[in-house]
Amino acid sequence: MTLPDADLAGRPRSRLARIVPAGRPALSPLTLNLLVAAFLAASANFTYYTRVADYLAGRPLLIGVAGVLAYGAILFCISVFALPGLVRPVLAVALVLGAVASHFQERLGVVIDRDMLQNALNTTGNESRHLMTADFLLHLTGFGLIPAALVLWTRAKPMRWWVRALHYPLAIGLALALFFGAMMADYRSFSSMFRERREIASAVIPVTPIVAGVRFAKQKLVTANLVAAPIGLDAHKGPRILAAGKPTLTLIVVGETSRAANWSLGSYDRPTNPELARRDIVYLDKVTSCGTSTAVSMPCMFAHYGMEQHSETAARSHQNLLDLLKQTDFDVQWFDNNTGSLGIAARLPETRFKPADEPNACALGECTDMVFLPTLDRLLAGITRDTVIVYHQIGSHGPAYYLRYPESFRPFPDDCRSGDFGACSPEQITNAYDNTIAYTDLFLATLIDRMGAQDRVAASMLYVSDHGESLGENGLYLHAAPYFMAPEVQTQVPMVLWTSPAYRRAMGLDQDCMKRKAAGLAGKASHDEVFHTLLGLADVTTSLHNADLDLTTGCHG
Repeated sequence: MTLPDADLAGRPRSRLARIVPAGRPALSPLTLNLLVAAFLAASANFTYYTRVADYLAGRPLLIGVAGVLAYGAILFCISVFALPGLVRPVLAVALVLGAVASHFQERLGVVIDRDMLQNALNTTGNESRHLMTADFLLHLTGFGLIPAALVLWTRAKPMRWWVRALHYPLAIGLALALFFGAMMADYRSFSSMFRERREIASAVIPVTPIVAGVRFAKQKLVTANLVAAPIGLDAHKGPRILAAGKPTLTLIVVGETSRAANWSLGSYDRPTNPELARRDIVYLDKVTSCGTSTAVSMPCMFAHYGMEQHSETAARSHQNLLDLLKQTDFDVQWFDNNTGSLGIAARLPETRFKPADEPNACALGECTDMVFLPTLDRLLAGITRDTVIVYHQIGSHGPAYYLRYPESFRPFPDDCRSGDFGACSPEQITNAYDNTIAYTDLFLATLIDRMGAQDRVAASMLYVSDHGESLGENGLYLHAAPYFMAPEVQTQVPMVLWTSPAYRRAMGLDQDCMKRKAAGLAGKASHDEVFHTLLGLADVTTSLHNADLDLTTGCHG
């Protein structure tokens, strides 16, 4: 007889062996799917249940049915991918994915959709590091890595191969039965809820990130072999720029994460734009962005077809404004202090700054936007023909706002000095963000002053941000919310136009006319104006030019 505290050979069992059952538990594929789906439904969907409870307030039974509905959707998603022989690895990945997605959804209000996956791929190492907070790592370990390890630790329950194979359709069938059974319990209420509050359906994890991953992969397959067709083959320089008498410079500054709501040139009550307020500029307030992420907005604003028709397929199928200007005999270059041009400058010279390039502007291991200034000085001294330069800022990119400006530059001093918003008060987060806006204000004013201080080049500048930012309003932080649910602070951005006196004389531009026009367009203009205004600013004639979307239209003398 074997004693309870001895192994089969009669040796005493260790204390650990008495606690941990001998051997790994044997579970069938269906049982594993059911258990993992239950864990994900319970641990990763707090936001979903909160939104459901808000919409179905006072109807507790229906709220419970909504939980069954979510469970069915989760079970279906993981079961479809859990093919025979891959059950444990697939479920382990689903658990880790659920932990990651639920952390960012619950802490920052982030939805992991297709655009967010594109943003993740474009994210630099420094940006990723700021998101790897202690809170995130603890959440990932407790709700992702440990459960995934437990799933991998289990072993397959012995059964005939055909019985095991039947578990795959059985799990999918059970999931569909649960989902549609719950849906039909009160179809009218649930269909209305998901139609009116699309953010509720998008909160089901890991369903949303899994569906996003499938859509992302499909999009990449569709666009992989696309060739960008030339546009504006009829484009040519107009008479004004040909008769300018000196080379022209058009500087395009693509801002990052700058929301119009925090610009004092608009209606913000804090002095975030003291420098630009003292310059002779044209300010266009509350411009509607193409998207809520750089990956969407930046290719869109350089495209000719407009934001309503924008897609990754459209962007990759056509060349863009910069290509058009290059073929019209402009010297076009791209300089980047962010994530790169995202293919916009694929056929152009592109320079990306590194901390070693300009140590004075990169003291904290990441470069502030003052890294552009030496380049501008060299360009101004060497330009011999009409030139278009793009500066892609780091601007107000979060969550580490405090790295976007020097510590000595803090007009709003009680600022958040961390990339972990949980370590800061709402006021400190806002102060740090406002410091980034004030630093962009100083940066743009410095560009204007340096271009205006020389007379060998007729210079102009157009600044526009790619998208805005959430600072905790309604539980949202950062950006990249799906456009259907994005707040205005993520979709309304500032635009600034500056022209030197020499440029205005050469192009016959009336500054007061442009100011009046911009004032009338506040809240009405969009990123669509960028393409056509830059054509007008550079005096390029083409059938693609839409005069109604050109801020210079009607302001030429």
